[in-house]
Amino acid sequence: MTIHSPHHRDTDFAFAQGRALRHIDVVLPEGAPRSSAQIILDLFEAANELLNGVQYRVRVCGLDMLSSGPAGARPRSLVVFLGDIHSRWQLSAKERARVNQVMRLAERSAFVGGAVFLLDALARGQDHDLAIHPNFLASAGECSLRQDQEGAATAVSGTVHSAICNFATPRMLLDIVAADCGRLAADGMAHYLGLDTGKRPTKSRVALNLEQKSAGDTLITQSLAVMQENIEAPLSVAALAETLNVSTRCLQRRFTRHFDRSPLSVYRALRVERAHQLLTQTDIPVRQVAVATGFGSYQSLSQHIRETYGHSPDVIRRSAFRGVAPETMRPRRFRHAETTQADSRVM
Repeated sequence: MTIHSPHHRDTDFAFAQGRALRHIDVVLPEGAPRSSAQIILDLFEAANELLNGVQYRVRVCGLDMLSSGPAGARPRSLVVFLGDIHSRWQLSAKERARVNQVMRLAERSAFVGGAVFLLDALARGQDHDLAIHPNFLASAGECSLRQDQEGAATAVSGTVHSAICNFATPRMLLDIVAADCGRLAADGMAHYLGLDTGKRPTKSRVALNLEQKSAGDTLITQSLAVMQENIEAPLSVAALAETLNVSTRCLQRRFTRHFDRSPLSVYRALRVERAHQLLTQTDIPVRQVAVATGFGSYQSLSQHIRETYGHSPDVIRRSAFRGVAPETMRPRRFRHAETTQADSRVM
């Protein structure tokens, strides 16, 4: 039983884009359904789409698939042992050897639900503070397993991560994403996916991408927020700078430094993204979409939609209503080499 993340890219492509490749194995106990790993697959697929620094390739398999051939012995960035909340995951002597080998080769290990008992089987339970589901607290107390914090759904202890159940894995995996890409990127991804972090969520993928590139520059974050609040009637650079209480030159320099693009170019990217959302998620007439995103005319909207998505607004609308999403309609990644010419006009 082996399944891979549905839209993974190959190694050469990942490195060509300057993204570090991370191999992840999700290991299921014998008889576990493949669907139990879907949350993990979905989260790392989202990470591949949203984050710039890494490319995750995920394999879901049983322990038996880790025991032979080069795939079984390859280094891994992460191995996740995905147990349930009903039974302890126990090992035979042969399986203990396999798990030991996998953990030695992995940079990080993660244990979910009853999989925490693997650490007891390997005599490693006393080395780590773990998130333990209430169903297992009594038996964990009889073993060498040590609970990190009462009521905690996840825990991190060195390179070992744990979660009390499958539904707690997103928070655990976001800690791993933070280790790879930084806490800012992980929090931004959490906002986008609707995972509660106690902060205002970022609703735009383009804005999330830009915030990562700016390393949390406060002026950039504030600029993006104002831009998103003024999509239908875009502000000029001068008006945007006045709203932010900075000079036009300061705003231009900051965007050029981080993105090698002008504020107007970034503003336009946000508006194109919003137009695509309206085309694919609503039945608002296309010409009204142009007005609602500040393009004013169908011709202007069509030009910029084609540049980003490779198709006209009408083709995108028809495809969305047929449930078709061809690969060529995926947006291009944010590009640096675009004009940075100072421009105070309304776009």
